[in-house]
Amino acid sequence: MLRVSTDTVLRLISAGTLPAIRVSPRLIRIPGPAFEAYQAGRTPSRRRVVTRPTSTEPSLGAGERIPDRQPV
Repeated sequence: MLRVSTDTVLRLISAGTLPAIRVSPRLIRIPGPAFEAYQAGRTPSRRRVVTRPTSTEPSLGAGERIPDRQPV
């Protein structure tokens, strides 16, 4: 939508110009209101990337469990 490269967007995020939320080690989300404010030329109220702790454990549904490993 901005017609710029991915590297430029990442630079804007790291500079704090474009607010973003890191949802996983490889995935960054830009909230809609923050993007609209950036397009309108308004400065964001929050100037950093929010990092949330990620789990290395797989997420399981109700009643599921990780099977025991069989020795080889």
